[in-house]
Amino acid sequence: MGRGVRRNYREARRWMTRAARHGDREAIHVLGWMNRYGRGAPRNLRRGYLLHRRAARMGCAEAQFSTGVCLSRGEGVRADARAAFYWYFRAARQGHADAAHNLGYFYREGKGVARNPRRAEEWYARAGRFAAAERARRKAEGEGSPAAG
Repeated sequence: MGRGVRRNYREARRWMTRAARHGDREAIHVLGWMNRYGRGAPRNLRRGYLLHRRAARMGCAEAQFSTGVCLSRGEGVRADARAAFYWYFRAARQGHADAAHNLGYFYREGKGVARNPRRAEEWYARAGRFAAAERARRKAEGEGSPAAG
């Protein structure tokens, strides 16, 4: 959003809504983000969580990660470490580095899963590999660093 033009979250929301109506899981995820952070509309954590979960169920790794975050923090939903673990695992299985890192943390701390330092280290190592692969992909595609936000 906002590459090469002035950022306009209302306009972005309008286009994302159109795409979401056609079943675009990435657009549904972005609408979840916009609701969670109040971009283009008033902040609505519950709606943000529900949109993330909808896109997560469709297989969107970024939405699976965001659903895990909402469940970990209790944003728009009651905090549930076991459910957060489930969604982080699904995202990590698709190569999502932050989700893999969070699995390492959950295993290290015994959050939502039995404490297991060996598995924690395995997931931390995977997170590093996933992040390196993502950096290489971005460099090859000329994207540079990801946008903050």
